[in-house]
Amino acid sequence: GNSMEGVVIGGNIRCFLKLMGTDYLPKSSEKILLLESLGGNETRIASLLTQLKQSGYLNNINGIILGDFRHMQDNNIKPTVKELVLEITKDISVPIIKTDDIGHRSEAKAIVIGEHRKFV
Repeated sequence: GNSMEGVVIGGNIRCFLKLMGTDYLPKSSEKILLLESLGGNETRIASLLTQLKQSGYLNNINGIILGDFRHMQDNNIKPTVKELVLEITKDISVPIIKTDDIGHRSEAKAIVIGEHRKFV
């Protein structure tokens, strides 16, 4: 897609998935899911992404923002997180944005969770 609009939810993928199966997991319908990670190799991140998909959580989102996946990027791990997400979501029509501006780096910028945003 060329744009996405909705309320931003998510954060660190490992921490976010700890909410799965609880009353604290935000509804995904019409939301933009932000995901980032400090640690994890391609196998770990692929497993977490697959859990999100198999749970049905990605079926109604308006988009995905991929922040910094620090360990993978710092170690030039292949496939990249972008490639993993594209493969895992290949049968779901969802726009995806990749940015290194959100994550665990000291120069990272903030994004407000719970804020309605439009990305074009």
